[in-house]
Amino acid sequence: MILLAIPLLEEAAGGHVEGIVGDSDPFAAVEQAIEGGGFDEIIISTLPARVSHWLRRDLPHRVEAPGLPVTVVTAEQSQRAVSDAR
Repeated sequence: MILLAIPLLEEAAGGHVEGIVGDSDPFAAVEQAIEGGGFDEIIISTLPARVSHWLRRDLPHRVEAPGLPVTVVTAEQSQRAVSDAR
């Protein structure tokens, strides 16, 4: 999945991005990743607030680190109609 996402993120960012597969607990995964340093920002991609477990667990505030801004990107519900299976 990450191998598919990286080129799309690079295109959107207009430059090089890195993806890291971490712990299944998102808080632990972020903590482990930023221990090594070298990051400019923490970006959290999540589902809308009504269904996001990460937002209910207050992940954006829990991962705040000195000098690293936290940006939350929330997915929007698709506007495409889903046709019935035939």
